[in-house]
Amino acid sequence: MAILGKIRERSIFLIFIIGMALLAFVFTGVFDGNTIQSQEPVLIVGDLEVGIDEFSRQVDFAERSYRMSSMQAVNFAFEQTTNAKVFEQILEDLGLDVGKNHIEMFIKSDPNFSSDPQFVDENGTFDQQRFTDFILDLRQNNPQGFEQWKVQESSIKNNIKVNNYQDMVNAGINITNFEAQQEYSLQNDLVDIEYIRIPLTTVADSLINVSAKDIEAYIKDNSTNYEQDESRSVRYVLFDVAATPEDKLLIENELRKLLSDRSIFNEVSKQEEIIPSLANVLDTDISSYVSEYSEIPYSDTFLSENEISGNYANTLFKLSKGAVFGPYEDDGYINLTKMVGKRKNGKAKARHILIAFKGATRAKESVSRSKSQARKEAYALLRKARSGSDFAQLAIENSDGPSGPNGGDLPEFTKEDMVAPFSDFVFRNRKGAKGVVETDFGYHIIEVLDKKDAVKLATISRKLIPSDATANRFYTEASQFEFDLKETGFVDLAKQKNLSVREVNELKILDETFPGLGNQRQAVQWAFEKDRKVFDAKRFSYNTDSFLIVQLTSSKSEGLASANDVAEAVRPLVLSKKKKAYIVDQIKPYSTLEEVGSQFGQTPNTATAMNRFTAMLAGASKEPKVIGAAFSMPSGALSEPIEGNTGVYVLKATSTTTAEALPSYAGYKSSLLNSAQQNLQQELTSAVKSTYTIVDNRNLYY
Repeated sequence: MAILGKIRERSIFLIFIIGMALLAFVFTGVFDGNTIQSQEPVLIVGDLEVGIDEFSRQVDFAERSYRMSSMQAVNFAFEQTTNAKVFEQILEDLGLDVGKNHIEMFIKSDPNFSSDPQFVDENGTFDQQRFTDFILDLRQNNPQGFEQWKVQESSIKNNIKVNNYQDMVNAGINITNFEAQQEYSLQNDLVDIEYIRIPLTTVADSLINVSAKDIEAYIKDNSTNYEQDESRSVRYVLFDVAATPEDKLLIENELRKLLSDRSIFNEVSKQEEIIPSLANVLDTDISSYVSEYSEIPYSDTFLSENEISGNYANTLFKLSKGAVFGPYEDDGYINLTKMVGKRKNGKAKARHILIAFKGATRAKESVSRSKSQARKEAYALLRKARSGSDFAQLAIENSDGPSGPNGGDLPEFTKEDMVAPFSDFVFRNRKGAKGVVETDFGYHIIEVLDKKDAVKLATISRKLIPSDATANRFYTEASQFEFDLKETGFVDLAKQKNLSVREVNELKILDETFPGLGNQRQAVQWAFEKDRKVFDAKRFSYNTDSFLIVQLTSSKSEGLASANDVAEAVRPLVLSKKKKAYIVDQIKPYSTLEEVGSQFGQTPNTATAMNRFTAMLAGASKEPKVIGAAFSMPSGALSEPIEGNTGVYVLKATSTTTAEALPSYAGYKSSLLNSAQQNLQQELTSAVKSTYTIVDNRNLYY
């Protein structure tokens, strides 16, 4: 009572405390930067904003329609929406619009409309008036359908506008005769040369010093090649919770209880009841018995030996009727299996030719033969089959059944799978027998291909999963690893725990997977959080019961890559460049190729019939600088040293052959024009997008 009195005395104070706690809960994230839902648009394109509601509808549509993962759908919706918004603005700026005639022409040429039976006349021709009447009817009697049409009409208008714009740009593409002639010359002018190549390998790496400043200068001079996106690299260890031998034994012991009859007390009837073992359960009760104890439902079918899956197929197939095998492990499950039934020649393989007649079940409307005609035709085909004609070919050419194109071949079946006359013939006759039977579907010419013994099995399966104790132990170990990282390095701690460390490099802000692990979007988002620091670590759930401990190892900002980030890739390029300069400096004055070669232990080579189009130098590689220089040299003259891709060259052009002029370059002109037009759509979209500022906020929502 004294305590209650104190509470009453301080009720106003308590209300204040509770109120502040509620406010703290409501505003959690406002002060630490982790807002529950951003208020920013997902996408801003020029002057247009796309909110999360509009964007998420497109994401949902992509996931449903194209079976994309969440981030695949997000990226797809982003590209589609961005393209739509840039064209929407540029078309408005240009004043491009469409009228009624444009829409009518589009609908008339679109098979979705022009082939719709409700819009075509008696001659099968699209009737514009019927379509117009349909829309008017929607407007008056189906407001929801009319609203859907308005959305579709808007989409059609936009597509027409974009197509018209592309046509306008396409009309402006032109290839001149001069360009066509140049293309012809690039492909067909030829040059023969003699040359000396001084390979870069003639200079030892130890003679060349590549400093950090050299690398920085190279990056600066080639900045367009070293622009990088924002990225993160991480490493992780996996605590993969797996069932232990003890867990397996627990499940096996649970199944062993089903090997003996059990007595239980029924609280309702107040009597002892006997629960039969799997061996003693009646065949009539087997389905419900399996359903009660198994995680995989009962299959009431006969199987041949090759249809029984798993490592114990032969053992199970040979069980005697009523026998039980197990517990045994197979494909991630612990099983008990009972032989329910056995049939000698219980499964058959056959092929057939169906000759349907008018009025037969499922006969096509095109079938006009009478029943007697069908019978006569069936027996004629039987005689052909028995006399050696190819049965499969006869089926392909004559069968009215769906298996005809496959040569009449049917999958394995039991007696119950087929209509009685068909099954009776197959299961009463030997392998190889041929005959005719009549069913409601028509006349069947049948050939028995094979017969196999079959069995019916009842299997009680329990998935081999970790027990709660095992899952808890792994959780404790993962949590302890995360805690110990405060005192011990990640790699050292992993080594102590005998855990493999895996690296994931250059993650981008919208990535969602780790190689081999699938979707790890939550970990990627964590790595890109604003206040995340290198060497921070966090535990994440993986596959329900397993855990990842992820540590951030590097953080790269958007912009020009630093020397440290790309030194490994740039160093060989700088080394190559400096080697070329070194070789050029070492070349002494020369008047013949032999003099150049003798300085470096090289002999002259020849290359013939080279063109500028492929720029391939026989015996070396693609060398556009070298071949370009050859075409510009007088015959017989020696070149200055040329820094090529694979070394330094000195060359002499021995002959140049200019391709004979053509009466017309229309073919080359057409080829260049086709190539330009094929690339138009992609290049035009990129060009239009480059004229607008695009703000991407996807990472705030996904």
